[in-house]
Amino acid sequence: MKAPDLPSHELERLAAVERTGLLDTSPEERFDRFTRMAGKMFDVPIALVTLVDRNRQWFKSCQGLNVPETPRDISFCGHAILHSDVLVIEDARNDERFADNPLVTAAPDILFYAGAPLHSPEGFRLGTLCIIDRTPRRFSEEDRNLLRELADCVEREINLQAASEFYRDLKQSEKRARAVIEGTRVGTWEWNVQTGETVFNERWAQICGYRLEELEPVSIQTWLNLAHPQDLQKSERLLAAHFAGELDEYDYRCRMQHKDGHWVWVHDRGKVFDWTSNGEPLRMYGTHADVTAEMANLQKMQQQNTALSILNDLALDPETDDDARIRKALRLGADYLGMPVAIVSEITSNVYTVLWFDAPDDAGLEEGLSFALPNTYCSIMVEQDDSLAIAHMARSPYRDRPCYELFGLESYVAAPIYLHDRLFGTLNFSSTTPREQGFSETEVTFVTLLARWVAGVLERRIGVQTLTKLVEQTPGMLYQYRLWPDGSSAFPFSGPGIREIYGVESEDVCEDASPVFSRIHPDDLDAVGASIAESAHQLSVWQQQYRTTRGDGDWRWVEGRATPELLADKSIMWHGYIADIDDKKRIQLALQESEEELRRLFELSPIGIALNDYRQASFLDVNQALLAPTRYTREEFMTLDFQQLLPGDGFARLRDRALAELEETGRFGPFEQDILRKDHSTYPAIIQGLLITNASGRSLIWSLIEDISERKKVEQMKNEFISTVSHELRTPLTSIAGSLGLIAGGALGPLPEKVERMIAIAARNSDNLKQLIDDLLDMEKLASGKMSIRLQWQTVSPVIQRCIDRMRTYAVERDITVRFNDHHPDQTLAVDGQRLEQALANLLSNAIKFSPEHSDVIVGTRLDRGQFRIQVSDQGPGIPDSFRHRIFQKFAQADSSDTRGRGGTGLGLAITREIMTQMGGGVGFESTEGRGASFWLDIPVS
Repeated sequence: MKAPDLPSHELERLAAVERTGLLDTSPEERFDRFTRMAGKMFDVPIALVTLVDRNRQWFKSCQGLNVPETPRDISFCGHAILHSDVLVIEDARNDERFADNPLVTAAPDILFYAGAPLHSPEGFRLGTLCIIDRTPRRFSEEDRNLLRELADCVEREINLQAASEFYRDLKQSEKRARAVIEGTRVGTWEWNVQTGETVFNERWAQICGYRLEELEPVSIQTWLNLAHPQDLQKSERLLAAHFAGELDEYDYRCRMQHKDGHWVWVHDRGKVFDWTSNGEPLRMYGTHADVTAEMANLQKMQQQNTALSILNDLALDPETDDDARIRKALRLGADYLGMPVAIVSEITSNVYTVLWFDAPDDAGLEEGLSFALPNTYCSIMVEQDDSLAIAHMARSPYRDRPCYELFGLESYVAAPIYLHDRLFGTLNFSSTTPREQGFSETEVTFVTLLARWVAGVLERRIGVQTLTKLVEQTPGMLYQYRLWPDGSSAFPFSGPGIREIYGVESEDVCEDASPVFSRIHPDDLDAVGASIAESAHQLSVWQQQYRTTRGDGDWRWVEGRATPELLADKSIMWHGYIADIDDKKRIQLALQESEEELRRLFELSPIGIALNDYRQASFLDVNQALLAPTRYTREEFMTLDFQQLLPGDGFARLRDRALAELEETGRFGPFEQDILRKDHSTYPAIIQGLLITNASGRSLIWSLIEDISERKKVEQMKNEFISTVSHELRTPLTSIAGSLGLIAGGALGPLPEKVERMIAIAARNSDNLKQLIDDLLDMEKLASGKMSIRLQWQTVSPVIQRCIDRMRTYAVERDITVRFNDHHPDQTLAVDGQRLEQALANLLSNAIKFSPEHSDVIVGTRLDRGQFRIQVSDQGPGIPDSFRHRIFQKFAQADSSDTRGRGGTGLGLAITREIMTQMGGGVGFESTEGRGASFWLDIPVS
């Protein structure tokens, strides 16, 4: 810390401080007014008027501190009086003079200081007007100038008393002086009241810009001709009072016209020294001093005091209506400036709009009135981006602007209104008459400060409007909730959304929160109370989901979140929001319930289920039905991937097929595949899967892995049984069928009619049983791969024709006509002709069997997309919808009595499918129930 040095002429300075007569005197409003203004203007907590005494700095006016003085050796003001410029310390921690000063490191915690020195008439620096903040801040050149102007006002108040004493002494001195020596800087005059004869010295003439000889011959009329007409009446009244003995002397400040045309202020003092014998004034002597500069300073000081008083009144005005406050400011400003029209405008692009105004009724103004900006005086201000003052438009550089022709305003003063560093509009005052003396610096500064005050009002107004609109548009409820130590609570602020959440109004809970808690679901009330208590205890963020009602019996889910703040009285204030989440919550609860149900199905499913990552193939979840046949534990299984479950090259084949199908259809399978157990044995399974994308965009695969070990065993047993039974039955059945055929053919002679019918039935049934055994053997051979398929290139039409010819007898018996539409008679294909004829015979047999009498069965051929198709169409009852999905299964037959009555093994179509599959082809059908059916065989052309 560095103690302040002593100024030069310290003893004379201390004497000047004593002469003020202010040390250790009581507070005075004339000084307190300025410290209050300084605190509000610069938004600081501390403002002082200080006098620096021998060992202390003493506070004549103090705002924000409760001590009357501090030691000089630690004072900031002791440094400030070393120079006349404003001393600014923006951050005392960074200044070696003050970094460890106890006023910085402890209360009052000074970090920012700005002090403007106060001077005595002799020029000694007596103390400062200073402002102090507890946080660092920037202080612009404009701020320095403003603080200096306030300090000038304080300085004048200090020196007023000394000036008054000076003027009194001067008057006494003038009473003793009978004459003034020619050649001084004061004009002198001598007046013979009775004759009007006058004598002026040269200085008297010079004050008015003349040489004395230019005014000769001089008389009292010379003075009357130069005096301002408005001052003559008071001058005559003062002279009369002096002549009557009511005033000891004549003392008057008046205006006189300078040779150049302007007016100068002079201070006239005089006294009658000779009287006539009748007691009338005879000869009068006096002085004539030029006080123009003094009067200008006095007028400036009065203007400043008036301006500061207006600004102070506006700042302290309790009025809450912003419109009323701005209109009052315009009225006061117009009166202060003596100008009839005052406007606050908004500038949007190139449009000037009147927002508020104060003007005579005939001014033609109204709020909302708009003009093109280039046609307004404010366009000049916008161009120069600074305050604008025009005292006489006709004599200004702007007289050719269109605004002058349109509005004819001669005097105009304006300042910009900035909101958040953006030009919002202007504050302007105007008149149709010019100003003789122009605009003073104080008047322009006043308009600038008033514009800043208007900007502050607008910022607050716009901020409140914006916040109100946001609160009104915010879904849910914004609020403040306060809890006092005694347990009472209230909502000091709640947005209009409180009606949607609780069905109450804001005013219902601003003093008591009970109506809100009465609308919380009884099952949730304790949890809400406990969460508030926990948030209060920990001062942690409160967040809770619960149900509320608006009083209509309908319960809705809401979610609240708020941040607590501990207040000085130990109460806690939460700032937060509550939003309606009923739809989202109910969906969430439904999803949870659905997930639980799916989880139960997942775990209880008899088919193995796995969930895998599509890209990494790792297992994410498996059920017990998948774990059981593999003999892995869940923990062991989750470390595996599909490659470790498939033997040999099974993984590569399955992967390639699955990826191809997933790419095309989004699903794969079903595939039959052996699965490796933990002990490296295998079991057969059917694998199929589905590709999905979850909510986060991750690609997953659900796979069904069905253990078909038991099915394989049963199928093997069935095949072995069928093979055994078929072989064991065929030999005796052939013998029986042959014998019955001989008897039915008359080999044993004529038979009785009843015996003949029975023999025919037995022979027919034995043929059916033989066909069944042949079909069973064919099916078993096809399924086991024991039936050899010999593919040879051959013309297909003869094969088809042979089959039709072989079935013609059966067709004639049923009164059915078979027609062959051969569109490709020369088509050659790689087929096994015998097996193709067998497959086609099954289709023809069914078509003839199910066709109505006297109908046609059509056999046709066509080429379609690389496939040769043989199609058999009938006019029968068609395929029932319930039977379509199993029509190619073994032993499958429609259940209707009509179809059952036509006979058949139910193996024909199954055999046809197996034959076509092994030849690389396919089989299919299309049918409309009640309108026939079309079955076809597809054979690849190459």
